[in-house]
Amino acid sequence: MTEPGAEVEPTTRPRTKRRQSGVLRRAAGIGAGVLLVGTSGALVAGAVVLDPTGAATQFPIPVAEVPAGEYTGVCPAPPRLLESDAALADPEFSPESETASTTVSGMVLSSLGGILPGSTLSPLGSGEALATIATGGPDDSGAGSVPESVTNEDGLTNRTAGVLTDQAADGVSVFSAQPVGSQPATAGAVMSYTATDGDLAGLAIAHCSAPSSDFWILGASTTVGATAVLNLSNPSGTPATVNLELYGPDGPIEAGGTRGLLIAPGDTESIVLAGLATDQDQLAVRVLSDGGRVTGSIQQSVLRELTAGGVELLQPAAPASNTQVIPGVRVQDEDIADEISAQDGYETATPAAQIVVPGSTDAVLNVRVYGSGGEIELPDGGVLTAAAGAVTGVSLESLPAGDYTVEVTSDVLISASARVNRGVEAGEPVDFGFAPSGARLGNTQVAVLPSGSRGALAFGAPSGRSEVQLTPVNTDGTLQPEQTVSVAGGTTVTVEAADLGDDVVAVLIGASGDPVYGAQMHQLDGEAGISVTPLPPGSAGQLSVPVNLGY
Repeated sequence: MTEPGAEVEPTTRPRTKRRQSGVLRRAAGIGAGVLLVGTSGALVAGAVVLDPTGAATQFPIPVAEVPAGEYTGVCPAPPRLLESDAALADPEFSPESETASTTVSGMVLSSLGGILPGSTLSPLGSGEALATIATGGPDDSGAGSVPESVTNEDGLTNRTAGVLTDQAADGVSVFSAQPVGSQPATAGAVMSYTATDGDLAGLAIAHCSAPSSDFWILGASTTVGATAVLNLSNPSGTPATVNLELYGPDGPIEAGGTRGLLIAPGDTESIVLAGLATDQDQLAVRVLSDGGRVTGSIQQSVLRELTAGGVELLQPAAPASNTQVIPGVRVQDEDIADEISAQDGYETATPAAQIVVPGSTDAVLNVRVYGSGGEIELPDGGVLTAAAGAVTGVSLESLPAGDYTVEVTSDVLISASARVNRGVEAGEPVDFGFAPSGARLGNTQVAVLPSGSRGALAFGAPSGRSEVQLTPVNTDGTLQPEQTVSVAGGTTVTVEAADLGDDVVAVLIGASGDPVYGAQMHQLDGEAGISVTPLPPGSAGQLSVPVNLGY
């Protein structure tokens, strides 16, 4: 059901030995620069030219168009139990349970003329596909064939979608889609893990993310009973050299083995974080990659004596900035939540935000929470000071049941995430999820809804009114009529997947108006299962790059 407040409508060079020769070289360079201006016209990067009157003209930096690239989304491996605690060696894993199921679901959008781009799901580092959505050209099945006309009798385009549903996967996989002509593919995929027994009972859903050279992951814990494994994958053809930065509640953590981690192309490295930072209840990890870009996630699980305490795949938050917005913070009914958290050892089974301040200056934070009816003030007013180089927790336990968007503003750069929890009753297993901060929604983004859990989309607008356009995609690839959701400033609107129509497996999302943020929330009915993932950014990619000319 749509929540109240929603309106839904259909090197430098070596030193020279002779100063004179250096001067000559500079003169030659200047001459070449003048020649370049004479032959290339405006193709000068940031050049300042003085005219005879003394006025200066600043030429704009030119850009060069680049071909549309392939969409690549790396889906993390399913959670696995550790058989070895060797921190800096390859950890060994064992099967997680008898009921565990891991699947990957994806969607790729056709061109206006109905051409489906070539798209496959393959194991990382392997050329053999697990599944093929479309071949990218005409074949016996018609995939990629060109319709006779772009529009039908109703004046609508022939746009359709290719759909992959519940493909079994037992390792890291790559969902890829080729561009259509000069246009990059619009595509997306998610990995879904469910288990109702064993130490890793719970629900973990993670979108298949594009590789990056710099990202933050918050929410890890290495206390007694908690296991955190950082998994880094390199889908590129270039080796990646990775450096890690670790931050805990008491400040930065220096540890051996965090510099110069080499990840070969098509390979995945697993690092047990307890070997780098022991007994940390709030651990933030920054991943910096040189060479090939990488993707990363943290397999986080909790075991309280013999009772499963949940499992989640922690994914990167939005880039560090002065403002972090966390949508999809779901708070459980107070009666059940209080009964669970009152148990011995369950103090962390409560909702809370975590904020890391990576710089050397303390941060003044302002935490604001927006629900379906507007802003809800935190007991302390939400204003606090966070220590530099440390992770600070902010309790959200006072919030009534509902879905929320948390906005954290700061006078210095920060990154943020929020923990959510779900249980059925005291004494039974519980599960948790982490909602990382997200980026502002754009024109075309894809939310894939895996089966096996009840999904919902949460949208939050910190200020100003926004409109979100939702186009459901059915299992047969047909696009359903667009629906519009209005989000008032300072509110959160939840749209249940079931309310978008029958057989909906994905949603195309576009936003207009003031900034609005979104997340996917999933839970298991009747079981302790919950997971939150931010809506991935659009897959359009970079269509032009700046060109710097010099000598």
